[in-house]
Amino acid sequence: MAEQLLAVRRAAVPHHGPVTPGCPVECLLTVLSLSSFNPLTRAEGAPFGEPRTVGDVVALHARRQLRKIRGLGPRRLSEIEAALVLAGLDLTALQERPAGREGPAR
Repeated sequence: MAEQLLAVRRAAVPHHGPVTPGCPVECLLTVLSLSSFNPLTRAEGAPFGEPRTVGDVVALHARRQLRKIRGLGPRRLSEIEAALVLAGLDLTALQERPAGREGPAR
């Protein structure tokens, strides 16, 4: 049964090219398990709307907002981060600096 569900959901992937920030969030199905994908796309209990694109997910990750989604614990958050990196997305470019850290003194 699980294999059938997985096959049906993977058929929803809009293309088989590279995953870019402009892709629909369904593109992450190629690199993310359903147990992480489903809560991510529903964003239950979060103070923001459902992510529509991969770029939305990357932005939520950069702002450390993914942890506010019910059903995403540390293990699933790690999986999402690994999936974004595996998809070839640069997560370091969007990292916010902690408050009070302007950079090295000159």
